[in-house]
Amino acid sequence: MLDDRQVIEQVVVRREALAALEAAEAVDMLDFVDRARAAGEAVSEAQGRRRVDAAVHELSLAMRLPVPTVERRVARARRLRSRMPDVWQAWLDGRISTTHVTAIDRAATRLVHAESVTALDDIAVERVGRLTPGQATRWLDRWVERTEATESARRHERAHAERKVSSRPLGDGMTRLTADVTATDAAAVMQSLTGAAHGLPADDGRTIDQARADLLVDALLGRESGGLGFRAVIGITVPLSSLMGFSDMPGELTDRSATIPAHIVRAAMADEHSLLYRLVTDDVGNLMTVTWLGRFAPTRLAQVLEFRDGTSVFPTSTVPARACDTDHSDPWPAETSAANTGPLNRRAHNLKTEGHLRLRQPAPGVFEWTTSTGHTYTRTPEPLPIADWDHEAAELPVDPWADEFAEMLEALTAA
Repeated sequence: MLDDRQVIEQVVVRREALAALEAAEAVDMLDFVDRARAAGEAVSEAQGRRRVDAAVHELSLAMRLPVPTVERRVARARRLRSRMPDVWQAWLDGRISTTHVTAIDRAATRLVHAESVTALDDIAVERVGRLTPGQATRWLDRWVERTEATESARRHERAHAERKVSSRPLGDGMTRLTADVTATDAAAVMQSLTGAAHGLPADDGRTIDQARADLLVDALLGRESGGLGFRAVIGITVPLSSLMGFSDMPGELTDRSATIPAHIVRAAMADEHSLLYRLVTDDVGNLMTVTWLGRFAPTRLAQVLEFRDGTSVFPTSTVPARACDTDHSDPWPAETSAANTGPLNRRAHNLKTEGHLRLRQPAPGVFEWTTSTGHTYTRTPEPLPIADWDHEAAELPVDPWADEFAEMLEALTAA
């Protein structure tokens, strides 16, 4: 049995080994992509780019990582190996963690001058290796600002060009919305929200954080005067029993990015602007197939695929179905049906068309991908939410929307 000192030493050794393994993985990824590039460029520059794209997609499948994540890791490895030899070697040796390496690389990419990158490489391992990730990030930020103080405007211009809004599901019907904006705009927005929150009646009952969140959403969705006035269109799949109040099986956004509690769906469906579709599934929630006599999928078939597949059918992609091409698994003139089509993001679609990836759909919603190395990866559908219920034996619960949903049920079953 190890004593306490030996346990601590073992923890350190294992962390070093983990870092070295992750660095070795980065080497393998980079070498795989570079071999693909070389093989393609022997034919043409365009073929080199296409071979790289195919290699990145194959790594994505093998590692179960999104394509952009693979691209970022390969690019990071390439930058470190070519521009920061000391950091690169320390990572290979396990003397510095992958988290710290990522922070150093991020700082280096912000630098404008090559000599500044060299200077950072000279000191980063010794200085950053002793810090926690949070401390390392702050030290690196200060170092960049002080080393290239005269280039702050150029760095800001580059960072501003990458501004964006993103969301991350949190579960329980909640999602975190983030925006990369200028520091002054962010401060102004927070001050405005805080001022408005403090101006609410004393008996409002919400905390400052809750009020700020509500005021932000109200302003963006035009729920109060002075808002943007834009009405978003949100697709949700939900069992009819949940709409009726016989069960609390949650619904799902059509891109499967979040679940929506049944009571929230029931309240939303009471809105006069809500639109209901009837979807027929099997007993485990698989959407039954639809066929169209023509080459190009009509809007209704595209909607069916959006509900069934949610996202691109490339296994590691999270591109929403509504932003994808409607792709034939077996090329036209094979039938245009839900059993032979699926939403596919443009990059994977192009690779499939050019033969770098092969696809078959052995069953509706099941997509089997084969790469150039002969490996096979299968993407199976997420069944739509269903619930077991006996609507004749069930007692209608006390629900403020019960009468309205009874009318909806009658209209849907008569359709």
